[in-house]
Amino acid sequence: MRHTSVNRSGSLSPEASRIDEIVAQIGRLLRHRAYQRDKVVSPLLLRHLPHDSGYAWQGEEALRQRLERAGLDARALDHLALNARTEFARMQERTRA
Repeated sequence: MRHTSVNRSGSLSPEASRIDEIVAQIGRLLRHRAYQRDKVVSPLLLRHLPHDSGYAWQGEEALRQRLERAGLDARALDHLALNARTEFARMQERTRA
């Protein structure tokens, strides 16, 4: 069961929404055919990346819970999002080369 923070208007809190975005980005990263954990540059991203990966990866809920429990501030969440996008772009470049 997924627990999320909801504000008075009934929408997701900014942190929960940001975590959902990061989980989706990391999911794309882990499912990419060129993904190699040992090529990831960001120590913070590495700390939060699951060890399993591949096209059939289905660990979104576990990752979401881990990120929520980590209690990351807005700056760390921004860093994770940026680095997940950057790593995905690097993988795209490696597949084109």
